Amino acid sequence: MKKQLSLTLVLLSCLFLVLPVSAQQRKKVGVVLSGGGAKGVAHIGALKVIRDAGIPIDYIAGTSMGSIIGGLSAIGYTPEQLEKMVKEQNWNFLLSDRIKRSEQTLAERQNSETYIISIPFSKTLKDRALGGVIQGQNLENLFQNLTLGYHDSINFNKLPIPFACVSENIVNGSKIVFHDGVLSTAMRASMAIPGVFTPVRLDSMVLVDGGMVDNYPVDVVKAMGAEIIIGVDVQNNLRTAGELNSAADILNQIVSLTGQKIYLENIKETNTYIKVDVQGYSAASFNAPALDTLMHRGEEAARSQWNELIALKKKIGIPEDYKATYPELELSTYESKDFFVKEIMFSGIEDDDKKWMMRKCKLLENSNVTMEQLEQALSILRGSQAYSNVSYKLANTPEGYNLIFLLEKKYEKNINLGIRFDSEEIASMLLNATLSLKTKVPSKVSATGRLGKRYVARLDYTLEPIQMRNFNFAYQFEYNDINIYNHGDRAYNTTYKYHEGEFSFSDVWFNNLRFAVGARFEYFKYKDFLYTGPEYNMVVKPEHFFSYFANIHYNTYDKGYFPTKGTDFKVGYSLYTDNLTQYNDHAPFSALNASWTEAFQVTNRFALLPSIYGRVLIGRDVPYPYLNALGGNYFGRFLPQQMPFAGIDNLEFTDNSIVVAALKLRQRMGSKNYISLIGNVAVSDNNFFDILKDKWMYGFSLGYGYDSMFGPLEASLGYSNQSKKVGFYINLGFYF
Repeated sequence: MKKQLSLTLVLLSCLFLVLPVSAQQRKKVGVVLSGGGAKGVAHIGALKVIRDAGIPIDYIAGTSMGSIIGGLSAIGYTPEQLEKMVKEQNWNFLLSDRIKRSEQTLAERQNSETYIISIPFSKTLKDRALGGVIQGQNLENLFQNLTLGYHDSINFNKLPIPFACVSENIVNGSKIVFHDGVLSTAMRASMAIPGVFTPVRLDSMVLVDGGMVDNYPVDVVKAMGAEIIIGVDVQNNLRTAGELNSAADILNQIVSLTGQKIYLENIKETNTYIKVDVQGYSAASFNAPALDTLMHRGEEAARSQWNELIALKKKIGIPEDYKATYPELELSTYESKDFFVKEIMFSGIEDDDKKWMMRKCKLLENSNVTMEQLEQALSILRGSQAYSNVSYKLANTPEGYNLIFLLEKKYEKNINLGIRFDSEEIASMLLNATLSLKTKVPSKVSATGRLGKRYVARLDYTLEPIQMRNFNFAYQFEYNDINIYNHGDRAYNTTYKYHEGEFSFSDVWFNNLRFAVGARFEYFKYKDFLYTGPEYNMVVKPEHFFSYFANIHYNTYDKGYFPTKGTDFKVGYSLYTDNLTQYNDHAPFSALNASWTEAFQVTNRFALLPSIYGRVLIGRDVPYPYLNALGGNYFGRFLPQQMPFAGIDNLEFTDNSIVVAALKLRQRMGSKNYISLIGNVAVSDNNFFDILKDKWMYGFSLGYGYDSMFGPLEASLGYSNQSKKVGFYINLGFYF
């Protein structure tokens, strides 16, 4: 019996000797990553050093940005992969609710490039789904994409590295520690900074950033089983009395003091405490130079404690030369990652709409779907503007994933505001209120008012039986006060009242192409004509018109006001009558207009924009309100039919047929400053077929532009042979 026992002990000793160190008895190591917003990218540099030291990581716990870096590390992202992702992200886009311009409809692009402020409002919190300036849709989509394969509700202890993160339930102020659930949701809840990001609503909880209750969660990782703690802290030190000089400073100090007691206790429980120098940076420092510096500072802070990290191995129970192994994701290019989709479902829509959605999103069931396709589908659904929130989840089945799009219907009330200043009108304001109605057929009502030298009131009622396919009823009143010029000299001034009633049908194809047909009633009531000389005297009487129109607009610009690539093409035809069939007891007259502009990016900073446009009036007795008009730097500056012309700053009437060719050369200076040179030539005649025989006009302008958050700031000097004067024009704000 004793021999058998001795033999057993010998065999066990030999087995223990040949087993790798990782299988021998050692203490469990937990890594703690604090919150800190943008400063949290410093965790990446620190993790790189911890791995270089060969220290095993058995548990990870984090708060806010620490939860994001920690969660991704737990499923196998390496510090090098995380660093690459941080550098490649468009943080201005991620930290906003913006939709990619390419996925917006033409109407939404026009709104985003007209109004500087858009405020949703509602009587109920449920309808608003607010609680933060940023809803966080783009961040949520990123988290879902990065955690592909972990979309089901899972136990975080079963991840390649067990993980936990901290959030706060503001219903009762309790600390919520996520040990299971949907990984992307847990990360999103942990970084929902109050007042900045919309809280995450989960069951009966309203979850926000965990920094208020536990911003450095050593206690959490110890509860998971960690015996040795390595902590990385990216928080700013408490400010002194002399440093509390702003509302932001005071607010940050209050947040820090709220969790100060548990924070100090957790520091005492840390074996190796890596304090990163984040002086000069804040939670909002999401610009490329700051992020790069912070990652380097995280690495420097950890490198400065290299000896302590190596000495820590003895406490862990491993030799100094021990090299731990870490989980690592096999990452090809991010966009090419794919997964098999068995079935696709859309919540919140009728079955009849599913086929339309599938075609629109270009997805197929029982096929492989790439991350690029999924992102495009999400952008398309958000770009439709029919939903206040669009997300997805993947349910694992034996045959593959079920892809479920979660759509929250948008029943929003919005107030939109546009403001602009220029040297002609001085100041003008555009105010819009839009209300989506809860009707059987989706519909909305919109009221718009324009204040300035000319003022407008417009009311629209829109029916949308199918997404992006609209029936619109509108009424508009306008008071106009216009100076008319002739060869650069003011000829006369006219004031008039304008009434318009319109019914139209429009359809959007592939977001970039819009087609509209309809009918209008228009009434012009002229009040005064103030002439500068007898040669301009004319008789213009109040008159009404019934017209039929069709328009096509195609636009693929990458930016609205300073594009570097893309096409803008418009063509329209209108037939005018005074009794639905005739005008002045003879055949009706009509107007055909077209424009084309192409943006070519020659270099990273230099772009060419050639264009050609014109308008032809067909028929006889064309009345005064529809005469061709030229001047200014954008279409429809004073009149709907007005066409721009470099060198003519004001409005001049021209012949019944006019064609303009222009070339713009634009050089970018810095990131948002532009210098442009425009040259254009125009030919005109009352008979289109004689257009090359008569009047030739040319002009050019030199301008400066700045792409500001309030719209373009532009100033230009121009000259033309029509006016024979040097003109100056300055504008700040979107055109309307």
